[in-house]
Amino acid sequence: MQWGTRTLGVLAAVGAVMAGTLVYGPAASAAGPPHPCIAPATSNLDGGYGVMKGSFNLKKGPYADRCGNVTRLGRGRVIYFHCWTRNGRGNLWVYGRVKGTGTYGWMSVDNFGSIRHSNYETCRPNADRDHT
Repeated sequence: MQWGTRTLGVLAAVGAVMAGTLVYGPAASAAGPPHPCIAPATSNLDGGYGVMKGSFNLKKGPYADRCGNVTRLGRGRVIYFHCWTRNGRGNLWVYGRVKGTGTYGWMSVDNFGSIRHSNYETCRPNADRDHT
């Protein structure tokens, strides 16, 4: 059997999507994977922090165009990191808390001017916490 370029492209795209959903673990039901814009219930696995290089939206999930905004953060704001993920498009995002607040959300690594003391620990489920 010969594989066409289009068939291989579709298989690669499906594989990328499947790999992106593995970050969240198995689905709770047969309805499919969890929505990509729901924050993970996770422990604080990373002692690092980052300083914003400009004004960017803190997001409800690790996708700029698919997930809603939590709030807008200005240049110089600090986010304390909890954990990291690579979304289905291959972009690196961090889940964390805005310094001096109880506000949690996702921020793309591209939006930081500096990152300090991070170990880039991958997000994983933890039933003890929920910051959705």
